[in-house]
Amino acid sequence: MSIQRISALILISFGSSLLLAPSAQAASFTTNISQSTNSKANIWLKSITQQDKEGKNQEFSNFSFVNKVTGLENPEYTGGNTGAASTDRGDRASTPNNIPVAEAPKPEEIVAYLSNNNLNNIIDTEDQGAFKMNLWFDTTISQDSSGLDNLFFWERGMNSDLGIQAIDENGNLLGNFLKLTRTTQQSAGYKIDTKEIGGAQEVGSWGVSLKQLGLTDGQATTGIKGIQVLAEGGKNGFNGPDFKVIARKADIPQAVPEPSTIVALGALAVTTLKVLKKKLLVQI
Repeated sequence: MSIQRISALILISFGSSLLLAPSAQAASFTTNISQSTNSKANIWLKSITQQDKEGKNQEFSNFSFVNKVTGLENPEYTGGNTGAASTDRGDRASTPNNIPVAEAPKPEEIVAYLSNNNLNNIIDTEDQGAFKMNLWFDTTISQDSSGLDNLFFWERGMNSDLGIQAIDENGNLLGNFLKLTRTTQQSAGYKIDTKEIGGAQEVGSWGVSLKQLGLTDGQATTGIKGIQVLAEGGKNGFNGPDFKVIARKADIPQAVPEPSTIVALGALAVTTLKVLKKKLLVQI
């Protein structure tokens, strides 16, 4: 959300039912970054540290990034502070794929700003702006046995909400709608200063598991390919979330052979060894 910008007048209505949607208690995690002193420069996400189900800290960098955007609903940009979701970056941060920031971005332009680990490439939303879009990841996101979260969000300003819901491979909604609220954000430990604002702002974070999205055990294990993200506009809306999202690839353990298979392999090895010895004796 840009503090200095006048609220947008063009809004999208997504229904009053969202007001009754459950909100998430943000899971705590540590954002490990390349630097935290220059809020205008590149801030590369190196890894995330989070407690697993046993309470032990786990550091991981097996990330999955957005590689497609569909179903984009954005108010028409007519100049000034109209429109809603736009691309944004730090004043001195690199431009992803040489695609400049845009007030009325195309889906592929949004992808460029979400498909990397630069936390100073984000999506900016007008204070009273509303949007909806489907974000697809480059791998299937599934729940594993680690107890770690699956989706990680960062929000510039720590003063906005964001709505999310899982989607299947056809873009159909799964589970339940979840509202990530500004009051449940954790501090990410750094600030960013982007082209949309005139000074550095604190960044907050949310961690979300597939179970929090209301998926069944089977659905969570099978995994999802994407999520729908949205913001409501208006006086009592979501206050223009300015966000980045990255997913975690599941830690799939290697299959352990059944005991019967191990016995069979052992017997085969012994037989093979006997045959080789006989051949060696014949040759001698």
